[in-house]
Amino acid sequence: MTLEHDLTHRAWTDPAFAARLASDPASALAELGVSVPEGMRVDVRVQRRDTLYHVIPPFAPDSDPNAIVNQMDLWRTADEFVWIMPERAKVGLLAMRRQHRAWTATGKADAQQQGDTHDA
Repeated sequence: MTLEHDLTHRAWTDPAFAARLASDPASALAELGVSVPEGMRVDVRVQRRDTLYHVIPPFAPDSDPNAIVNQMDLWRTADEFVWIMPERAKVGLLAMRRQHRAWTATGKADAQQQGDTHDA
């Protein structure tokens, strides 16, 4: 499974994990075999059906505030997830996805899903 799938599934099925994901995303991601790259913050939002989300990209001081903004990358994953991030953050996300794939391949993910979390 993908990082996105496992992250969502775990948040939907484990309220304690969902709470950690909201309060300390880096710690929650570590439970999925992922370390957040240094200097990168993760902000996880649980989407609500009655809410419109508007992400305002960062403003560069040397930019024209009236110019068309193209500082963020909208990146879709298998028509299920949308990531909105600066392009350099995509590199960090790709690294986290590779970590998760490697972690999953070790079998730790299967052990954790079966409740054997002492080794994870």
